[in-house]
Amino acid sequence: MPLYEYRCKSCDSITEALVPGARASTHQASCASCGSVSTVRIFSRVSVRIAARPKYNEEFVGKALPFLKQQRETAGYFAEGHGSDEAKATQLAERIGTQIDHVLDRSIPNPKQ
Repeated sequence: MPLYEYRCKSCDSITEALVPGARASTHQASCASCGSVSTVRIFSRVSVRIAARPKYNEEFVGKALPFLKQQRETAGYFAEGHGSDEAKATQLAERIGTQIDHVLDRSIPNPKQ
């Protein structure tokens, strides 16, 4: 069922209404603030969030997984019961990549400065 927004012509407030698809073109919502039926359907704003691109692809993480599970420093992380081994390997790879980025940023001079 789609969610539509209606602006009240009387008090200018916005009301949301769930409307069955078959009734969408004829539905008239009443204002939640003043109760008026003098409303008009408006276009809703859309918010989109794009996830950050991972530093390492799935193939790399799959190859790194056995190595990460054997290391003394990371083996305990895999022994914890939360999440899959693949998800844990991806998180570790991202952490390691972020640390490497920080070291490189501090070590290599930025030509733009």
